[in-house]
Amino acid sequence: MAKLNAEKDTVTAQHYRVSGYPTIMVLQPDGAEIDRIVGYYHAPEFMGLVMDYLGGRRTLAAVQDSEKTMGEDPAFVFRLAERYYEHGLTDEAKTRYLKLAALDPGNKTGLVDDGLMELAFMSRKAKNYAEDRKYAQTVLEKYPDSDQMKSAFLEVGVTYKKQNEPAKAQKIFLDYVKRFPDDGDAPWAKAQADTMAAWMARKGHA
Repeated sequence: MAKLNAEKDTVTAQHYRVSGYPTIMVLQPDGAEIDRIVGYYHAPEFMGLVMDYLGGRRTLAAVQDSEKTMGEDPAFVFRLAERYYEHGLTDEAKTRYLKLAALDPGNKTGLVDDGLMELAFMSRKAKNYAEDRKYAQTVLEKYPDSDQMKSAFLEVGVTYKKQNEPAKAQKIFLDYVKRFPDDGDAPWAKAQADTMAAWMARKGHA
C-alpha cells in the first residue's frame, strides 16, 4: 500500500485523473487500475468494495458491460455517469447525465436534478461559467421543488461572481437571504452579498 499527496504529486494525480479526495486506487501489480473508491466509507462497506473489485465485481468495466442491456434505465444511467465522473472521464459522464435528463424529463426518479448539478459543478471546474449557470438554471426552472433547488440558486450567484459580474451576483445572494432567511446557507449568502458590495464600492472609487 502506498499513500500519495495528490496536491503535491500532481503528475501521478493527473495520470490517474484524480480530482476528488480521498481517492483510494485498487491497482494491479503493474500499476494498471482495477477500480477506485472516492469519498469516505465505513470500514465494512469499504472492504466489501475492495473485495468486489478484486473479484471483478461492481467495477467500472462491469458496469460498462451492463449498459448494453440496461442503458435505457434512468437509475442505471445515473450510476454509470457517477462512475465515469469518479474516474475523471468527464466527457463520458456528461453524455450519460444528459441521457438521463432525456430519459426522465419529469424527474420521476429524483436523479435528474442531481445529474444537472453534477454537470454544473463539472462546468465550473472547467471554468465554463455560462454552461455552469445554464445547468443550474435548468434545475430552478424545471424542478423548483427538488432538493437541489437551493444549491442551484446559489450556484447561479457563484457563476456571476466568477464572471466578475458583482451586481448580478449580489442580487442573487440577497434574493436567497430574503427567500430563505432561516436556511443554513443564508449567512454565507449574506457574506457573499457584502463582498460583492465592497467589490463594487472599490471599483466605483477606482
